Amino acid sequence: MAGHSKWANIKHTKALKDGARAALFARISRQIRMAIQEGNSADPAVNSLLRTEIDRALKQNMPSGTIQNALNKFKTSKVQLKKYRLDIRYKRNVYLICILYTDNFSGVKMDATAMIKKSGGEFMDVGHLFEDFGLVQARLEPSKLSDGSSLEDRATNDAIEFGAEEIEVVDNAEGAVNFLCSPVVLTGLSTSLAKNGYTIDSSEHIFSPLNQVQLSAEEQKAYDVFIEKLRNVPGLEDIYDNVE
Repeated sequence: MAGHSKWANIKHTKALKDGARAALFARISRQIRMAIQEGNSADPAVNSLLRTEIDRALKQNMPSGTIQNALNKFKTSKVQLKKYRLDIRYKRNVYLICILYTDNFSGVKMDATAMIKKSGGEFMDVGHLFEDFGLVQARLEPSKLSDGSSLEDRATNDAIEFGAEEIEVVDNAEGAVNFLCSPVVLTGLSTSLAKNGYTIDSSEHIFSPLNQVQLSAEEQKAYDVFIEKLRNVPGLEDIYDNVE
């Protein structure tokens, strides 16, 4: 895809994903737990991944007491959450990739199977119908720019140094910039940017459809019901699809 259409497609994909998130605090708690696992520490002073998740939780108005309870609970937990993926074909021409974080994937999949089949879905490998990449949304305070250098220049140089493939300046005044990268380097890129003065707003592995389908009003209504049922699957984190 050309650069412009790629960024437009990313915005479409994120709008779909961000539009409705059930059980927000449960989702945030899960991300805090994953950050402790991946960063090998429950101390945000030394774990930049955890610090980012705590900042995000506070922005979503999650009470600080609830955050602290999550930290206390997960730092002593011996059970590890793992990331899993479910590929689904719904009806004839709708394809979905669902990302889950759970410690009991086989049980979750077994429980979800009946609902998915009854709704007109089936498990099928649909990865070849999507493009996947890492997306880091970050901000850099204008005061941290060297004399005379622009945000675009700084971000471009950092992208080259830390392994990003493309950048998009979102807002010069706010210092907001997006970094696109291979999923393989996503965690490392986020960590490097955080260590070099950026505030990380989000860091995620995104799946964007190569082609999209348009549903009739009746089909869309049935599909919305199906999506709501999927969102109630325990541990479900993200849903990516090919619906316009």
